Amino acid sequence: EMAEYAVIFRRHVFHEMQKFQVIATCLSHTLAEVDILGHAGLDLKFMLDQEFFPDLTNCIRSYETRCLALLTKAVTDDPLVVASKISTAANESAARIFGAQIPIIASVSKLDEVLTDFGNELRHIVRDSLYGQVVASVLAIIEGVLKQFLAVLRKTHSASYAQELALLVSTQAVVSWVIPRSATHLDRIFGRTVSDIHNLEQRLEAFPGSLQDVFCQKHAVAIAKSSFDFVTADFTQENAVTDAMKPSSQMEQLLLAIGRVARELDGWPLPKRNILSGLIDCLFVQMIDPRNWESTSGDKRQFSHYGVHCLVLDIHFLLRVCGSLVSKSTNNMANRVCEKALRLYFAANANSGGAKEMMNKSWYDARVLETMQKLGFAFPDFGKGFEHRSQQSFEGLSAGSVPSSKRNTMSSPLSE
Repeated sequence: EMAEYAVIFRRHVFHEMQKFQVIATCLSHTLAEVDILGHAGLDLKFMLDQEFFPDLTNCIRSYETRCLALLTKAVTDDPLVVASKISTAANESAARIFGAQIPIIASVSKLDEVLTDFGNELRHIVRDSLYGQVVASVLAIIEGVLKQFLAVLRKTHSASYAQELALLVSTQAVVSWVIPRSATHLDRIFGRTVSDIHNLEQRLEAFPGSLQDVFCQKHAVAIAKSSFDFVTADFTQENAVTDAMKPSSQMEQLLLAIGRVARELDGWPLPKRNILSGLIDCLFVQMIDPRNWESTSGDKRQFSHYGVHCLVLDIHFLLRVCGSLVSKSTNNMANRVCEKALRLYFAANANSGGAKEMMNKSWYDARVLETMQKLGFAFPDFGKGFEHRSQQSFEGLSAGSVPSSKRNTMSSPLSE
């Protein structure tokens, strides 16, 4: 009889769009009747809980599905502009990350609203047996939105810097503002600490950095293609190496592009130095890619005496201008690029004996400093740490990095 009653109850009460409050009211009336039987010595409450547990979990899953559909549309339709700013006056942790206000896009505001509504609905049916499903659904909703943010950043090619930076900040807002709010709300609902949601903030701590990495990778490719495109550059010119040489206009354009990114980052609560450093790092990741050092037929890339000087001079210029933004890994990659170009040049001229001597470090420094003095006004966001980095910019490119058979034919750009 209980099973038959459950079938009738399920048919009339549990369906996809039913509000949790209505379900709770119907269950309350049923349990009131069961209590009467309990007074007569027949306790059926446990049987009812078991019977309706799958239905309650299915209701929560259905609500989760509707929330994800709603939020997917919100992210898709989001113009990626700051829709509101949340005060951090009462939130010391958020204030350390964002400052006085948290700028968020519309879809983050919608996520916070959806999670709040979800919690308010859950109040009507909450019980310890549903804890696992509630946590799983909240995790799915939050992580679903974050994955959509990552997809948007990867696929969007027409967005402005401001739109992408708003997305980066909003991703941090989900982790550092939305999740703690949701966790606190669920604590009140369950009457205890919902540690799984509180721990989510720590588990996703690195996710905003992942989006920043994608931003750097994406714009490194775009900047290189529009300025200093190492992939297609020709380093086989046979011009004379003279004191009149200077860094290429393409490298100047690349640095101006990095400067534009630096200026765009101003005013956003983002780790500016880390992002710029990551952008520079990504530029060298492209350069060091083995695929860019040989043709499709397997022929090694060619460098003339003049061409290898142009490359080394441009890289020296880039490292000096960017100064302390250059990470250790970037510096190492720069060394590898220069070393590889030098090796290819000497290898190509080994048999003919036509390899010419290389200019020394002071020659490169002089050419770079002349250009920096001339164009220094164009790089207001750079300039700190020049002297520190200048001593490392060709670290490793000593005579010892070149085969002994070649050492008598070159003067290292590192040594006087």
